[in-house]
Amino acid sequence: MTELRLVGGTAVAEPAPAEDVPTLRLSPGRHGIPADLVRAHQRLRLLEAAAAALAEQGYGRLTATRVTELAGVSSRTFYQHFEDLWACVLAAYESEASQLCEEIESACAMLVEERGPVAQADRRGRARAGIAAGLRFLASQLDAARLLSAEPPPQIAALAAARRDLIERLGGMLRGVLAGPDGATPLPGLERRLIGAALALVSSRAAGGDPHRLRKLEPELSELLLASL
Repeated sequence: MTELRLVGGTAVAEPAPAEDVPTLRLSPGRHGIPADLVRAHQRLRLLEAAAAALAEQGYGRLTATRVTELAGVSSRTFYQHFEDLWACVLAAYESEASQLCEEIESACAMLVEERGPVAQADRRGRARAGIAAGLRFLASQLDAARLLSAEPPPQIAALAAARRDLIERLGGMLRGVLAGPDGATPLPGLERRLIGAALALVSSRAAGGDPHRLRKLEPELSELLLASL
């Protein structure tokens, strides 16, 4: 997920390295750390714990109690940050979705920066760079991969809406690849259906808990998403 750094007295959230990094828990009692930094650290731990608890228990058995246990905070602290369990899970989903999209966009932009007009014209190459970056991120954060790819129960409306937003954002990126010179895609709404299918593939691989199998999904995703090219 993310790790918290103190820069100039300000808490800054940054993506964690690809390898698993154990969450640093602040010791109880007086430690001289500013209160706003403590709260930011608690929130990050709760977001990380929400993704881990969901991967462990699924939507049917997920509880706020389990989230607080994994985060190492009290129930009182939990409710100081979030109104209820689903508000916490939603915040975790939105945070991870944003990081995933940023990783993909950054990889595509870097390719264009390195190769210039050649990369700009190479739609397939840019798409593959984005797919590879997305899979690297998800493979390094398996709990996040499960959170983002598993379809939430429809009755949890806010989470269902967050998933639609993610599909729309990823679909917009894909639309930019699939669109012809006139800006039209092969079929209206095709990119959203393709992204939905891609998330289903990611979900099936992430459920096995093997990051290497998730990384190896790249050829299949490329074929699925870029077939119309």
